[in-house]
Amino acid sequence: MKQNFLTILLLLSLLAYTGKTSAQSRTRASTAFTYLPEKGEYQYNQRIAHKTIPVSQSEFIILSRQEVNSYAVEKYNAELKKGWQTTIPLNQTETVEAFFKSADAAIVITLRTNEATQQLFGHRINLQSGQKHEPVLLLEAPLKGRRAGIAASADGSKLLAYRYHTDNNHQIKDISSILYDSNFQKVAETKYNLSDVPGILTADIKLSNSGEQYVCLISEEMNRLTVRQYTPGIKTAKVMSVLVGGVYDGIKVYIMDSKFELMPDNNTLYGAVMIAEEATGKYYSLKTVKFDFEADDMVFAEEFRFTQAYVDKVTAFDKSSSATRLEDIYLSDILLSSENNLTIIAEKKYTEGGENAPYFAKELHLFAYDEYMTTTWSSVLLKHQQAPADEAFSGISYSAYVSGNNIHLLTLEELKGKHDLYLRQIDTKTGKTTAPKTVGLKMADDMNLAYVKDFTAWLTDKNIITVVRPSKKASGLQLSHIYLR
Repeated sequence: MKQNFLTILLLLSLLAYTGKTSAQSRTRASTAFTYLPEKGEYQYNQRIAHKTIPVSQSEFIILSRQEVNSYAVEKYNAELKKGWQTTIPLNQTETVEAFFKSADAAIVITLRTNEATQQLFGHRINLQSGQKHEPVLLLEAPLKGRRAGIAASADGSKLLAYRYHTDNNHQIKDISSILYDSNFQKVAETKYNLSDVPGILTADIKLSNSGEQYVCLISEEMNRLTVRQYTPGIKTAKVMSVLVGGVYDGIKVYIMDSKFELMPDNNTLYGAVMIAEEATGKYYSLKTVKFDFEADDMVFAEEFRFTQAYVDKVTAFDKSSSATRLEDIYLSDILLSSENNLTIIAEKKYTEGGENAPYFAKELHLFAYDEYMTTTWSSVLLKHQQAPADEAFSGISYSAYVSGNNIHLLTLEELKGKHDLYLRQIDTKTGKTTAPKTVGLKMADDMNLAYVKDFTAWLTDKNIITVVRPSKKASGLQLSHIYLR
């Protein structure tokens, strides 16, 4: 099988840069920023990864935890002039589950528990005035069982609250959902009868702008990938299913990781799964599928095998690691360019274990396909990021933004003695990747927090909103608007 990793671009932390090494940025505005770190069980897999949301090219909203039992939603313009601030108080058992916007409102979803039940509440804040409406109970379910979930459409016009029904072995049998509009008015109730799908271990739901619900299932002992499309007003679901695990060339393999992304422009769903050998845990392959329900068609990309040659190339270049095999690599992004070039990103992320052990984020593995799901290129970007246990992944990993046919990656790293934010640009057609260039903030490099990735957002491909501490002299974190020339 042809392997396209011959085009691998290994960008080392000791890369000899050519040309300009600075992104030629300037800070257009800065203001003091209050930040209370998130604690608890979701440091590894954050429930809310994006806490800054653009409203337009000149305005944005931010969700920030400012006290132990309250969050603030704030609206700013590009000059960082605050338009309004609204506080959302929480009780001791309440957590924030989602943050998004509709055409006219900022929406926060919280989960509240008591001794017997779990409840999802919707909080709606007018985008123009900052007026907060009374919270609305969206869903109530027994506390015993899996955590209730929420899905939102890309434009925020629809949201779906759902709960799982499980058997005695905690495997999913059915899912009940309630579809709402952005005003929390009920649109439809649906029960997804999944009794004919054996051994469901994971379920993910994607919601389209027009209300279609895509239930993505991993079942049959982590071997089968199934997607069901439910359309409001239609009783029967469309089903697409494929066996991706099993026995191949005498090797038994299973799905070890999966990710799904619904593209709002055409309601096309993409799924990617990492396959591993059952006996050894070694990474076996990446399989990518395009689910086109409008055409009633599944399109399969060529399987990407993690051959020994691929493993050797990757491990040989990471001098900081003694690993002889791929480890701790998880699917992180499915991105689609303006010309329908698809890029799958997987990242190496791990902690060494123990209460105060540091967190690490390292290489990025990229796999690219054209609009026909033909493999076009693959690459590996090597980075070295480390954070103390109390920061986890809040400042490391990466932020990605797609503009036209380019992917922009922003990372906090120390390269050639410069501790700063770095930018890379990837051409989704060819895989050509620029060397990392410093944003030029002269970031603080001491024992205190210098960057909070969750608040990074692009207003345009030249305008970045972020939260940083740009020097040791700075008294604290700053909300900053950075312009890239």
